[in-house]
Amino acid sequence: MYSNSPEDPHFVDEATPLDATVDIAPETGFGLHDGSWSEDQWRELIVSFVENDLASWRELAALILGHLNPSQTGTSLASSEGFKRRYGKGNTMRIVMDWAYAQTGRCEDCDSRLELQADHVEGRELFDDPLEADYIENMTLRCRRCNVVRRPSHELGGQTFLTAESALMWILLVIKPRTFLDFVRLCRIYGMTMADVRMQEAWAMAHWLSRNDPPLYGIEDDENTSYDLLQWPTGTITRTDSGAAIPDHAERLYQNVRGDHSFAFLVIGEDKRKKLFNYPVSWIAFSTYDLGEMPPYALAVRYTPPDRKNGRAQRVTPMPPASLEMVSHAMVAPNEKIMLERTDSLLVGDRTAVPVVNHNGKLLPAKLQTYDLRVVVERI
Repeated sequence: MYSNSPEDPHFVDEATPLDATVDIAPETGFGLHDGSWSEDQWRELIVSFVENDLASWRELAALILGHLNPSQTGTSLASSEGFKRRYGKGNTMRIVMDWAYAQTGRCEDCDSRLELQADHVEGRELFDDPLEADYIENMTLRCRRCNVVRRPSHELGGQTFLTAESALMWILLVIKPRTFLDFVRLCRIYGMTMADVRMQEAWAMAHWLSRNDPPLYGIEDDENTSYDLLQWPTGTITRTDSGAAIPDHAERLYQNVRGDHSFAFLVIGEDKRKKLFNYPVSWIAFSTYDLGEMPPYALAVRYTPPDRKNGRAQRVTPMPPASLEMVSHAMVAPNEKIMLERTDSLLVGDRTAVPVVNHNGKLLPAKLQTYDLRVVVERI
């Protein structure tokens, strides 16, 4: 289970400023390429659900019929304390239903007929007394998505095409992330700010489909597979299948690296201080997905959740060594330990053991900051 803790590869300690805080794709912002899909692409996706026995035509029709039903559009208003206070219990339902029948039956913002809800034109947060917002002239119809994205808690509302509920499955079934961590990264890039537990629940579908006969999903076997590590012009490190063609603008840094190894590297930050990192290969993002206008290495990110109490939005930032000067690196097997070797010493093998270091990195002590160092390994 992954959570926002120091053991999570996505955790960013707010007390430690990031070395690089540029957006992973500033020209496109959050979201993937579902917003630009054609009707034919959506039709093909639905047909694939039926062909792969994810759903039958009857089940899909029943689902649409259920979402066309504007359930509780009237009763949700009639049960509101603000409406009852303004109109009285005996009149509220009649007033609300007269209003409902007079609507067009389409979302005010996107024209959809699905999942319609009664929504305030001027939100309750704009009133000193939130119940004062409950009057019939202040109501309109919006679909669930357009209703939710207007809430102040959804700071990325409206920047993506699908609701989080739908996007979780679109990402899973269309982009097909190979690991749970890549699934989380895709969800964060899409703009989702909910807890990882929502993604854990959605990832169950990957497990279910992987046990289908024949399998409809492939979950990566990191421990028993080998990969190539690539480096991109930004300094970003990703992984791909061993022996696969090298994408444009990338260089193969390591070949046939086992998934149970880790990648240790030493960088010089913007503050000119040396910092050591160690990433398990299983934490390194793949660069094998279709991410639309985003670069192939866009998933090499870490995530800071929003701090709504202090008004800070979420951050999705590149994982080191992106945008940093990497001065040395090494692959570390399970039976090896990381060492730092002085390259400016006359003593052969002048090495220093380092304390446990992980994906968050460790700033080297002042003494080691003055030396020229490289990362090496020794057998345990």
